[in-house]
Amino acid sequence: MVALTIRTEDIMKDKLLRHGAIILFAYVISFFFAYVFYFYMARALGPEGYGILGSMLSLLYIFSVPATVITTTLAHVVSEQKSDRGKIRSILLASAKKLVYIGIIIFVVLLALSPLLKSVLNLPSAIPVIILGFSLIFITLLTSPRGTLQGMQEFNSLGFNIAVEKPALLLFGALFVYLGAGVNGAILSYGAGAFVILVLALIPLVPVLREKSEQVEISVYRYASPIFVLVLCITVMSSIDILFVRRYFPGEVSGYFTAMKMIGEVIYFSAIAFGNVILPKVSELSALNRTHGFLLRKALIYFGLFLAAVLSAYALAPGLIMTVLFGKNYASIAGYLVWYALAMSLLSLSIIFMFYDVSAKRTAFRYPLVLFTLLEVFLFLVFHDTVGQIIAVQIATFLALLASVITINRRYGGYALR
Repeated sequence: MVALTIRTEDIMKDKLLRHGAIILFAYVISFFFAYVFYFYMARALGPEGYGILGSMLSLLYIFSVPATVITTTLAHVVSEQKSDRGKIRSILLASAKKLVYIGIIIFVVLLALSPLLKSVLNLPSAIPVIILGFSLIFITLLTSPRGTLQGMQEFNSLGFNIAVEKPALLLFGALFVYLGAGVNGAILSYGAGAFVILVLALIPLVPVLREKSEQVEISVYRYASPIFVLVLCITVMSSIDILFVRRYFPGEVSGYFTAMKMIGEVIYFSAIAFGNVILPKVSELSALNRTHGFLLRKALIYFGLFLAAVLSAYALAPGLIMTVLFGKNYASIAGYLVWYALAMSLLSLSIIFMFYDVSAKRTAFRYPLVLFTLLEVFLFLVFHDTVGQIIAVQIATFLALLASVITINRRYGGYALR
């Protein structure tokens, strides 16, 4: 029995490294083309137009929460049904149907809110919000096949799908801007790219779709409730800063802040990638009543090495990075880059711990997470006079969150990293 446990741990360590490398490499490719897209748009649209795009992306992240919750929930549920393709087919089709409804509802909500958002975010028209709502229909639906692939641990297919998403975004974005659509075309490219990637995501699932559906009784709420809190709060915490900057600062400053944010969020999205890899693996071992703390330990080691490299680069050459990637106009924000990256580092470490918690059915993290999300919003309402105040609020809030998440897990005996 001991030998079996040791061998299982060795196999899972090997799979974590291999699958983690696949997903990380896919995200590296995705990030590269995403940032080419951002750099191109920053130069093509100018600071004012780029600020509008940044505020729309923050809305995109926030309104993508329901879809992201379903993705993570699907990965959780499918990982426990991995050997039964008939049940997986039923889960896939049921989730796709719900996501179509959710996507349409989001579009209608944004359509209704577009005049208000135009006023609050100082937009020249409501058209960017309406285009965003339309694009979210396809972005929302995409999460169904992706969540299924993640739960089945088909990381080769999932990695390919992730890797080609941003090249498609860049292709459509460059085309629409070239045709004169400006910032509206940049936003529409998210929907057009998502449609193409949706088709590609369904191809490796054809064998599953050919199976006969089997009835599956799963309490989705039991999975979705803590995941919803997790995804909603980390999305708000990482995205709401640009909305305050857009509201309280000149349009040009919001463009500079958006550029810095895009660079700093490399850390945040990398943590999401690590979390998405460990989630189905921890869920699988947890269902089998086997130890899984070693997966958290490995994830923290790999992410820590990545974090050290990124923070060092941002500390040593922030001006060079901003100038080379965005142009001389954006160099004025470079002094804040390492501090913003530090804020994202603290949030990202919390994210890895919380992804592990939700995978292991530990839900105590929800209480400090909700508390500090609300606290961040409140502090932004009070302290928003300078960019430095915005970042200081994030560093303080995210540090307190990290300490609280680690501390509150003592009710489960703490983190056994073995």
